[in-house]
Amino acid sequence: MKKQLFKVLIILVFIILAILFFLIKNNNQFRDAITYKGKTYVLLEYNADIFTYHFNSNNYYEEDIIHPIFHNKWDIIYFNGDLYILDSQIKKATEYYSNDKNYKWFVVFDDKYEKKIPISINKEEVDYLYKLESIEKKQTMTFDDIKQFSNIVKESEDGLVKALIDLVHYEDSWYWKSEIMTDDDKEYIIKLPDSLSNKIFSLLDK
Repeated sequence: MKKQLFKVLIILVFIILAILFFLIKNNNQFRDAITYKGKTYVLLEYNADIFTYHFNSNNYYEEDIIHPIFHNKWDIIYFNGDLYILDSQIKKATEYYSNDKNYKWFVVFDDKYEKKIPISINKEEVDYLYKLESIEKKQTMTFDDIKQFSNIVKESEDGLVKALIDLVHYEDSWYWKSEIMTDDDKEYIIKLPDSLSNKIFSLLDK
């Protein structure tokens, strides 16, 4: 009886190891991947945070057509709004674009939307930005209350990835624009720290 049980356990271990080997060897089929010119490219996934990330380019690329993107470090293709990186490079690339140390910070005002103004944001201010969505939403405004729009933008050092959040100048401060509406057509906003708000105000005439 013990010998039979031992044999069964050995068989189960073998089956489990075989399944694991198969999954590891063929893990690309479980990821969002594209084969291009015999190579496998995996979707570059960004941090799931308050920023909206996208490929930083003004070039027009046709839909449903794969476009190679020049980069001095990664083997990259563009397809339908997304970036895909060679499967052997995707781990390091994802780590790179997940790290704020590899980004520069800017402010862009709606009346100067083509001008990026550098801004210095300290760790406490950055941490606050990432917590904006979790802060209890109490304050609201109407569209007519907005004095000005702007964005906080972060751009990767290599210029490939851009991310932003929407801000509004309301009353005497800058607020995060949540896009969450009340039943009476008001929008919830979250006030930025005074230190960061003042920095943005200081850049208005730059």
